[in-house]
Amino acid sequence: MHNSTFKMKNWPSLSLRLCVSAGVLFLLAFSAFAQKETPPAGGQPKPFVFPKQDTYTLGNGMKVTLVQYGSIPKVAMQTVIRAGSLNERSDQRWISDMVATLLKEGTSTRSAGQLALETADMGGSIFTSASTDKTTIGGEVLSEFDTRFLALMADVIMNPKFAPEDIEKVRANKIRELAINRAQPGSLAWEKFRQNIFGNHAYGTIFPTEAGLKAYTLQDVKTFYYNQYGAARAHLYVVGQFDAAKLKPAIEKAFGNWKKGPEAIRDVPRLNAKRTLDVIDRPGAPQSTIYLGMPAMSPSDPDFVKFTVMDSLLGSSFGSRITSNIRENKGYTYSPNSFIWNRYKTGYWVENADVTTEATGASIKEILFEIERLRKEPPSEAELQGIKNYLVGIYVLQNSSRTGVIGQLENNNYNELDKNYLDTYVSNLSAVTAADISEMARKYLSTEKMTIVVVGDKAKITKQLEPFEVK
Repeated sequence: MHNSTFKMKNWPSLSLRLCVSAGVLFLLAFSAFAQKETPPAGGQPKPFVFPKQDTYTLGNGMKVTLVQYGSIPKVAMQTVIRAGSLNERSDQRWISDMVATLLKEGTSTRSAGQLALETADMGGSIFTSASTDKTTIGGEVLSEFDTRFLALMADVIMNPKFAPEDIEKVRANKIRELAINRAQPGSLAWEKFRQNIFGNHAYGTIFPTEAGLKAYTLQDVKTFYYNQYGAARAHLYVVGQFDAAKLKPAIEKAFGNWKKGPEAIRDVPRLNAKRTLDVIDRPGAPQSTIYLGMPAMSPSDPDFVKFTVMDSLLGSSFGSRITSNIRENKGYTYSPNSFIWNRYKTGYWVENADVTTEATGASIKEILFEIERLRKEPPSEAELQGIKNYLVGIYVLQNSSRTGVIGQLENNNYNELDKNYLDTYVSNLSAVTAADISEMARKYLSTEKMTIVVVGDKAKITKQLEPFEVK
């Protein structure tokens, strides 16, 4: 109460000081901008050595990776199971997500409330999440509770309750989630984009039907769980401060008796790499959502690091060429972005943007202009070095947290990358040349294989899109 009273009494003077400070900062920033001062060039990135890992396999096939990391007494644990939408039947989309959600609804000995209270008592929480190729169960707690949280996580994974009343609650939430997605132009564009690229493959269908969701039974949930979950598909990651001497036998005790289950599957899709243009009508829409892309590659491809630098320079960083063009110079959009959507042995380069309706055609024209310019002219050394410094900084930030380290390790294992990939990433990135950038654009960004999806007001954008129609 004393602190609250102090803050309230001093709020007017504090507000005044904040306003004055903000004004000073604005004037300094404006002055720097007016003088067009150039910031000092960044230094050469330093080599980055990834934390040491201790990886082994239990008798039932479950893999374990332990990493002592950081100085804060906390530990992150995640169990990644190779079971996701890739493993679903075509008429059961989101069943893997429903299973993952239901895991948190309780075990044979703990209710959902007890799970929440126990993890909170350990200074953390537990989460479950399903995606295209995996389901992840994990959390982060104080180090003193490492073995206790491990046992709780194992209980969640191996002893789900799957109660009838819980599935109805989860079903209702999923129906609402589906309705929200169906109302968002970005979701509609991304769905159509994926359908065009992957066809009947599991990656080609993102959403279920409402009728499908309503038809799922408790037995459907149990069947997916028992058929797809097992130790042979699981990898436990433990990163942070923990007592390995206690944790290793605890892991064996918690997971050693888990059924082996099926081996993980690999189903690499065949891409439909051809020129397409699809328009989804959204009458009265004040803006158009654009998804434009071409086939790329996965992280296991030798070109991936070079392509990543090209992607950042072209569209994925805030200082990228496409962003500068259609955001800063033209004002067509607020937040354009490119990304590399990749899965095992496959990938796609995608540029997406929400643009004003009147600038729909012009935006696509400028995106293609920047692609063609990069194909013809290598970037300057200064521009390239700035992008490489930025990417090195992002990489170091990604590895500056316990969960970030798990993410890097999981990506490495999923893509079956070389053991020294993480240690050599910075040096390989730093070795990318300006000529490499143009080569990547010429090699992969082919308009003959370009997929375009636009969600917007057809009456206002059809004529604008005529130059991009398939001849």
